[in-house]
Amino acid sequence: MEDKVDRSLGGKLALWVFWIFCTYSVWSVLNDIWPVSQMSASIGFNPGVGKTITGSGLHTLFGMLVLAIVGSILGAIAWYTRPQAPEV
Repeated sequence: MEDKVDRSLGGKLALWVFWIFCTYSVWSVLNDIWPVSQMSASIGFNPGVGKTITGSGLHTLFGMLVLAIVGSILGAIAWYTRPQAPEV
């Protein structure tokens, strides 16, 4: 008969934290990308527009980089705390 292997309490907590962080990351990236995509170049010379779009783009890029690093750390913790097959 096969025994069902369950996660420990710490493993369940790590998995929940990972999934909540993934949801937050998707929301954060969409929140950063949506306003940038709505900007349109104005007619005429306006140097402030280019800086705003470039600054927002860099902010989004660095934010995604930080979220990816933290997400990979949390994913590694959730993977490490996964249920293990019992030794036979």
